[in-house]
Amino acid sequence: MSIIDETWFDGTQMQSDLTAACGSTPSLTQLSLIARATDGFLVVQGSDAGMTPFDDADISAIFVTFADTVSQYPLADTTTLRTAVLAALAGQWTAMSATGTNPFDETVDAPTRMIFHVHIPGWGFEPARIKFKSETPSGEFCGLSWLTLNGASCAPFSFELGATCQQEGDYPFALFIQASQDAGNQSTRVIIDPKIKVIPPR
Repeated sequence: MSIIDETWFDGTQMQSDLTAACGSTPSLTQLSLIARATDGFLVVQGSDAGMTPFDDADISAIFVTFADTVSQYPLADTTTLRTAVLAALAGQWTAMSATGTNPFDETVDAPTRMIFHVHIPGWGFEPARIKFKSETPSGEFCGLSWLTLNGASCAPFSFELGATCQQEGDYPFALFIQASQDAGNQSTRVIIDPKIKVIPPR
């Protein structure tokens, strides 16, 4: 179980229980892609539901399409950018509609490999990457690691986490991001607080 203690706000210290191997093969890969628009954060989510399971080439191609589309709309608001990104990614994944109160909220309804990817110049995840704000059932979340694509680490921009989807519930968590400022001369921490809703298969 995740334990909240004095190291919780330390962005260099992972919740160690999250790094344990999942022990099973996920049935789904789910991506959460993060960018910044003029009026806030853009988060789009998609998966390989109903498709051939994603391999490294598929995930790399999605990242490239996402980056290319975001760069084409540097002054867009979230609505405009979302429309452009989802149109560009049509056919590369199965888009997921956000239903939570926070755009970073996730829903998991099958054993899932969850991938988080941030595409904001100068921004990346801190070593802690993700921490849960309350105790979670043992083994529910596992396999925390930096994403590796085609043999190369994607740190600090992309990481993965397994969800075994065994225990129903809402699990609040925090994303730890190191945000560059002043043309890279300074940086600050951004902690984003969404939740993962787990709905085990019936």
